[in-house]
Amino acid sequence: MTHLRHLIGLVFLALLTAPLQAQTPEELARLDPGGLYYQAWSLVKQAEELEKEEDFVESFTKYRKARSFFDLITIAHPNFKQKEGLKWRTKSTTEAMQRIHASALAQQKERQDAGKTPLLEVPGEAKARLTIPGNVDPDGLASKTIRDLQAEIKSLNADLRRRANMRDAESARIRRQIQERQTQLTRLAASPLRNQVAELNQQIEQLRQERDAMAAARDKALADQRLTLQQLASTQKALLAARNEEERLKAIIAKQTKINNRVSEGQQGQIDALKTTIKEKDRLLNESNRVKAALETRLNQSEKMVTELRQERLGLIEERDQMKALLGMDETDRIQNLITQNVSLSKELNEAKANLELVQQDANASKDKILIAKQTLVVAKAKIQNLQKSDMQSKLRMDRLQKRLQQAENDLLAQLNGGTLNKRGKEEVALLRGVIDKLKAKIQAQQGAAELLLKQGEKLGANDQNWKDALSRINGDEKIELTVEEMELIEKTSPLSPSLESNITPSPEELAAGTSQLRAANKNLNTVARRLFAKGDFQASRGALELIVDQDPGAWEAMINLGIVQLRLEDPTAATKQFEQSILVAGDRKIPYAHFMLGDSLYRVERFEEAEQEIRRSLSFEPQNALAHILLGNIAGKTNRFDDAEFHFQEAIAQDPNLLEPYVNLSIISLRKGQKDKARKYYQRYLAKGGAARPPLETRLIN
Repeated sequence: MTHLRHLIGLVFLALLTAPLQAQTPEELARLDPGGLYYQAWSLVKQAEELEKEEDFVESFTKYRKARSFFDLITIAHPNFKQKEGLKWRTKSTTEAMQRIHASALAQQKERQDAGKTPLLEVPGEAKARLTIPGNVDPDGLASKTIRDLQAEIKSLNADLRRRANMRDAESARIRRQIQERQTQLTRLAASPLRNQVAELNQQIEQLRQERDAMAAARDKALADQRLTLQQLASTQKALLAARNEEERLKAIIAKQTKINNRVSEGQQGQIDALKTTIKEKDRLLNESNRVKAALETRLNQSEKMVTELRQERLGLIEERDQMKALLGMDETDRIQNLITQNVSLSKELNEAKANLELVQQDANASKDKILIAKQTLVVAKAKIQNLQKSDMQSKLRMDRLQKRLQQAENDLLAQLNGGTLNKRGKEEVALLRGVIDKLKAKIQAQQGAAELLLKQGEKLGANDQNWKDALSRINGDEKIELTVEEMELIEKTSPLSPSLESNITPSPEELAAGTSQLRAANKNLNTVARRLFAKGDFQASRGALELIVDQDPGAWEAMINLGIVQLRLEDPTAATKQFEQSILVAGDRKIPYAHFMLGDSLYRVERFEEAEQEIRRSLSFEPQNALAHILLGNIAGKTNRFDDAEFHFQEAIAQDPNLLEPYVNLSIISLRKGQKDKARKYYQRYLAKGGAARPPLETRLIN
C-alpha cells in the first residue's frame, strides 16, 4: 500500500515504546542469545568509532554496555555455540575499556568542569550523570556471588547425577535448589541491562521535561517579541508624525519670517516641544531596537537548545528501544491500541467542532463560553498534531534501523570477502548474518500485520466517520496544522484561568498539585538555564530564569541566578534589583551569596558605600570568603583607603593562597604608597603563580 511505510513507523512506535515490563529470570534465559550477541557487537562497533573520534566517555559507555550483553550470554546461555568467540569478545571488550579508562575519566572531569556555573541549584534538581566508574572490573560478572552460585549449581548437578533414584523426594529437592540458584544467577546476570533500560527511561523523561520547559521559555520570548515589534511600529509611526509636524511648522515659520521678519513665541514653543517629543521617541526607538535585538538572540539560542534537547532525547529513545526490543519488552496488542488512540482523538476533534458551532449559533452565549469552546477545539487539534509528530519521529527511527541493518550486513560481507578472517571470525560473521536475517523477517512480518490492520480499518471507516478520519491521518492524507491565532490561544489556555473559570476555587488538593507541578517545572527551567549559561547563551538563560520569576514570585534562588546572568550581560542595574528582591523574598533566611552578589553589582555601578555594607553583611554570615575580601580591598582602593585595601588583600591570600588577583592588587597599592620594592616583590609572586604579564604595570615598576 502507498502509505505502508508511514504506518510501519506507527507500528514500531507502539512496539518499542511499551512500558517496561517486569520479566522473570526464566524469560530472560529464553531470550535469543544470537540477538543479544548482535546488540553487543553493534555496541562494540559504535564504541570503536567513538574511540577514533576521541569521545572517550561515550566510547567507554558503549563498551561497558556491550560487555553487559556478553556477560548475560555467558551466564544465562552456558550452551551458546560460539563459546570461543564469546570469550574473545568479552576479553577484547574488557581490554578496550581498560585502555581508554584513564582518558574517559579525565574527559568526564573536563566536561564536568566546563559545565560548572556560578548559578545556584534548586533543591531536588536533576544532577549530572557520572557514567565512568572509578575502576574497571576485569572479571565482569565473575563476582564472588556469581562464582559461588556457579559452584553451588555445579555441585548440586554432581549430587543429582549420583542419585540412584532420580524420581525420589531428595532428587526433587536438589532439582528445586538448582532451579532456585539458576534463577538467582540469571537475575544477577540480567540486572546490568535492566538497570540500563531503567536509567535510559529516567534520562528520557528528564530530557522531555527540560525540553518542554525550554519550549515554554522560547514561547514566552516569542510573545515578548510580538509585543516589542508592535511597540516598535507604534514608536516609529509616532516619530514620523512628530518629524512631519516639525517640518510643517518650520515651513510656516520660514514663510512668516520672510514676510514680517519675526517668529511668534507660540510657534517657537511648539517647535521646542516637538524637539523634546522627537528626542524621547528616538530614545524609545533605540530602546525598542535594543530589546528587539536581545530577543532575537534569545530566540535563536532558545531554539538551538530545544533542538539540542530533542535530538539528545531521540538518541536515547533509539538506544532504549533497541534494548527493549532485544529484552522482549514489547507488546503486540499495542498496535491496535495505537489505532484506537487515533480514533479516540478523531471523535474528540469532531465533538469539539460540533460544540463550537452550537455555541456560535447561540445568541445568548457569553464571550467566556465561546472562548472555552474555541480552546477545546484547539487543544484537540494540538493533541492530534503531537501524535503526528511522534509518528514522523518513529518513521525516521524505523528508516535508521533498516539502514543500520543493511550497513551491518555490508560490513560483514566485506569482512567475509576480504579473506583475512580466521575460523572464529567466520563463525561470528555467520552468526551475525543469521540474526540480521531474523530482524529483517520481523520487519516484514510487521509490515504484513500493518497491512491487515489498515484493511480492517478501511472496512470500519466505511460506516464510521471517526475511523475514516483517523485512517486518513495515519496514511498522511490529512495533516493537522495550527494557525498563529490558534497557537496564541493555546498559550492562553489554563485549567484555572480566572477569566474562564472565575467562579471556581481550587481545592486544597488541586492547589497542592498545582504547586508541586510549578516547582517541578521551575527545577527543569533552572537546569536548562544553567546548561545555557555554561554554553555562553546568556540571553536564553535569562529568558528561562525570567519565566521562573514570573510564574513564582517566591523563587529567590531564580532571582539570584537571574541577577548573575544580568551581570554577564553587563546590566548591573537590573542585576542589583534582582539581588535586592531575592533578599527581600528570602525573608529570615541568611543568604550570604545574595548579599555578596548584591555588593558586587553595587560596586560595578560605583555605589561603593552600599556595596561595602552588603559585602560585610555576607562576611558576617560566611567569614571564609576570600573573594569578598578582594572586593572590599578594591572598594578601599577606589576610595583611597590604601591601608584597608592592603589588609583585605592580605586576608584574601590567607584564606586562599592560590588566588592571583590579590598579589597584583597589592603591587598596585604599594606603588601608590610609594613602596616600589615591595610592589616589585608582590608582582614577582604574582608571576610565579602563573599570572599573565602586565606591561603597563611593569613599566611603572621599572621607571
